[in-house]
Amino acid sequence: MTLSVESMTTWSDADVADVTALVRLLGHTVDEPAMRARLARLTPEAGHRTWLVRDDDGRAVAVAGAQVTWAYASDEPTAQLLLLVVDPTARRLGTGSVLIGTFETWASEQGARRLSAVSAAATDSAHRFYQKRGYHEAGVRYTRIV
Repeated sequence: MTLSVESMTTWSDADVADVTALVRLLGHTVDEPAMRARLARLTPEAGHRTWLVRDDDGRAVAVAGAQVTWAYASDEPTAQLLLLVVDPTARRLGTGSVLIGTFETWASEQGARRLSAVSAAATDSAHRFYQKRGYHEAGVRYTRIV
């Protein structure tokens, strides 16, 4: 499989279906209309970027999404990798590494020197993936659903 990363700004029905299936791999419940609405909000104009990797048949087998944020403690932006998921058929082929490299290049272009990655608490393989690439735990994030 050729690993080329595509930065997305428009979404075909097939792309939305593929991204929906990928996000479901993370255990999230989402349908295609909801995913289309989310992707419509996560635009470069809103400080976000989304990338796809396709297989040789054109199906999206990996997706990554990021945003740039500004903090109170720094004059430089932080780039946050909010989503990175690879279909099992595309794992162990360098797919995740290509996507994280794309994220890091984009982050640098945005002026970010601090990079962060969001990873589910119960995903040991994802934690090892990030740690292997120089990311480390930096605090704990608390969430409350209201």
